[in-house]
This record gives sequence, C-alpha cells and structure tokens, in this order.
Amino acid sequence: MFNMDNKPTYDELKTKCDDFQAQIIRFLKVEQDLVDARSKLDRDLSRFKSIQSYSQRAINAESLEEFANITVESVVETFEVECSAFFVYDKNQNVLNVQSSFGHDDEAYKECQLDSDWISDKGFLKKGKVIIEKVEPESGPFGKTGLFKIILSPYYDEDGNLHGMLTGGVSSEKRAYYDEITEELTPSFMVFTQQMSAMLQNFDAKRFLDMKVQERTAQVMQQKQEIEVINKELRKTLEDLKQAQTQLVQSEKMASLGQLVAGIAHEINNPVNFISAGVDSLTTNLEEIRQVLDIYHKITADNVTEKLHEIENLKQKVEYKEALREINKLIESIKNGTNRTTDIVRGLRTFSRLDEDILKMADLHEGLDSTLILLHNKYKNRIEVIKNYGDIPHIECYPGQLNQVFMNLLSNAVDAIDDKGSITISTSLSDSLIKISIKDTGQGIPENIREKIFDPFFTTKGVGKGTGLGLSISQSIIEKHKGTMTYISEPGKGTEFIIVLPVKQVKV
Repeated sequence: MFNMDNKPTYDELKTKCDDFQAQIIRFLKVEQDLVDARSKLDRDLSRFKSIQSYSQRAINAESLEEFANITVESVVETFEVECSAFFVYDKNQNVLNVQSSFGHDDEAYKECQLDSDWISDKGFLKKGKVIIEKVEPESGPFGKTGLFKIILSPYYDEDGNLHGMLTGGVSSEKRAYYDEITEELTPSFMVFTQQMSAMLQNFDAKRFLDMKVQERTAQVMQQKQEIEVINKELRKTLEDLKQAQTQLVQSEKMASLGQLVAGIAHEINNPVNFISAGVDSLTTNLEEIRQVLDIYHKITADNVTEKLHEIENLKQKVEYKEALREINKLIESIKNGTNRTTDIVRGLRTFSRLDEDILKMADLHEGLDSTLILLHNKYKNRIEVIKNYGDIPHIECYPGQLNQVFMNLLSNAVDAIDDKGSITISTSLSDSLIKISIKDTGQGIPENIREKIFDPFFTTKGVGKGTGLGLSISQSIIEKHKGTMTYISEPGKGTEFIIVLPVKQVKV
C-alpha cells in the first residue's frame, strides 16, 4: 500500500508555495530594478549625447546672444522641458537678467529680473546648488509667467563668482504633456550647466570639452554595458551554470599546474642531465674506438702484422672492451632518460587537454597515470602508489575535467601524508557503473571540518598553498557526469574517496 505518512501537510505545501512565490517576487523585483536601471542609463546616455551635440554647436557661436540661444534650445531638447531661460549676472547692479529664453510666449518671462535679495535667499552668490521649486501662481518672480515647476542651476566663473543662471520649466497649462521635473534631473542638468559655463568662459576650449564629454559618454556606455551583462548573466545563471563552472575548473587547473611547475621542471631536468652527461661520455668512448678503427683502415698486405700489433697496444691503452661496455650502458641511460622525458610530456598533454565542453570516450586509467606522472616529484621516495586497476571500459565523459578531479584528490592525498605512507588507487566495473577509489594512509579528516570540506574556498592549507576550490569543483564535476563522490575517513589512519560514474551519459 501507498504510505501516506510522508505526505506533506497543507501548511507545509502552503509554506513552500509562499517561499517559492517570494523567490519569484524577489527575482521579478531584481529584473524590474535592472530594467529601470537600464532605462535610466539609456536616458542619461541620450542626454549626454545631446550635451555633446550641444557642445559642438555652441563652440562655434560668435556672440553671447547666439551662445545663449543655442543653450536654451538645447535645454528644452535635452531635458524635455517646456521652456528654458539663460540669465547673466550683472555685478554692478547685483541682479540676474534674462539673456535669452525659449519655449515660452509670455513677454513677462523675458523681462524677468532677479534682484539681490532673491539671489541671496537662494544662496547663489558662492557655489550654490541646483534647486527645483514648485511655482505658486502670481508669486514673484516666476509666478506671473504661468510656470508650474522650475529647475534653477547657477554657474560661476573661474574664481567661483556667480556668472549667471540656467533654468528649465513647465507651465501649469502644459504640465500634462511633459515629464515631471524631479530630483532625478538634477545631476545631468548640473553637468549641462557646468559644460555650458566652461564653454562660456573660453570658446577656444572646444577640444578639451569634447574630450570630457566623450569620457562621460564612455562612462555611461560602460555602465550600460555592465548592466546589460549583469542582466544577461542573471537570466543565464537561472538556466545554466555551466560556463561559470567551466571557468572555475580551468582556474583551479591552472592553480594546480602552477604548483606543479617546479616539480615537473625538476623531473624533466634529471633525465635531461642523464642524456647530456651520457652524450659527453659516449662521444669520448666513440672517439677512442674510432682511433682503433682508423688503424684497421690502414692495414695492407704488407703491414698487417705491424698494424695488428699497433691495434692491440691501442686497445690496451684506451681500455677498448671497457669502452664498449660503457657505450652500451650509456645508450641504455640515454634511452631511459628519453623515455622518462617522453612520459612526463605525454602526461602533461593528457592532463591539460582543452576539451572540457566535448563529451568523448576516454580511458580513466590513462588520466590517472598522467596525473601521477605530474605529481611524481611530490611523492617519490616517500609514498608508495599501489594500482589495483580493474578491467573497465572507456567511459563517455569530459576527460579534462575528470583529470582535474584526479589531480585534486591525489594531490590532497599526497599532502595528507607527512612522512612515509601509501596511496592505493582501485578501479572496478559493476552494472554499467565505474567505481574509482583513492585511499591514503594520511592524517584523515577531523570530525569538526567534515561538513565543510566541499564548501567553496574552504581550505586547511596555509595562505598561498590552496584555493579551497578543489573539492567543491570536483564534486560539481562528478555531479555533472551524473555520478557521486563520497568519502570515508578516520583520523590518524587515512581517507578514502570513492567516485562512481556511469559508463554512458544519458542525454536529457
């Protein structure tokens, strides 16, 4: 009968549904935030492009009036406000006068003059800030113009003295046709004013100002691209973490290889030294034998007795028989050195194959052997490696990634053995599943850290000696292959990692 004891209750189902719904809401909020951020960046980018276009036009102005006209037209175009005015500060009378306006038909606006009390009240005399105000009907000085809301941005000369003011506004009648003037407009409006002020001080600064605008545009473009990348990665991460995992695997592989470089160099240096020393000795011995052969070539029917006697004397002098024996030994030594170097190079090529994204049939024994070759310098003369290889078939896998798993587990096993010990590698086949066991006689894993060993970046090694990614990545790789990885450990006696993999990967 069907066991109903484990059937979830309504409350449990409702809790899970609520949690899932909360996760969806959080994701939708993040997605909406990204959309809003992208929209804001698009808007800012459009504004900065308009500022750049304005700079190119205004730099060619031949008079203050033309400059002011271009400026107010650009304010309306860039910030999508109804109207704009360009004020110039009169130091003698301590007032702000309208130099140019655009987008407003009321003549009173053009005649608007802002006195000293108004200027002081706004704090514009020295480094004032951009202000956004709601205009009360019939109030001075802007109420009579019919404006509903206005943004006021002062600008200053090189010495920090008030030079004028730039405004943008929306009237009560047309407020429904324009975006509301909010604090979000302040930064870009301030940038526009600063650009205008710098150009006003020196028309000859065109190249410098263009460069600054391009830099700001590039920054906005970069921010936009970053948001797009984040948005793309967020969605992609929800679908598949394959790319991130591949990068981590490659990073860990490079870290492992980096730690092995010195040992591999030493391993290669030994056989190379054998070969180099052998070639020198072989050259000497061959030269001695050549001297004997040269005399043989000089034998004729008339001098055969004399030359044979000379040959015997030379053989005794150069120790001819010993030289022949040494040549055989030297050739064997050179052959061994060559074979050892070939094994190391083959191990490197096998281990470092760049095929993580290609499923292929591979020999696990070959991967294990190549890894042992690379680690040889770390365990030689102190650790015995015992291979209990069973009769297993080639399996469908990502060979480069499995080699990384072998490297992580075998390297950890070597590090776990302080002095002398052994590592036993066993493989077997059962019901289309391959079992790989890597067992060491090291320190074992303490009870208090066993729950953490698969956590990313957790390591018991010193700084610079471990990334903490090895076991975490290894577990992910095995799971990617539809396999399992478990371990058995006893403090002071060692640890055994057991990997089980299917022979064939089931296509989903």
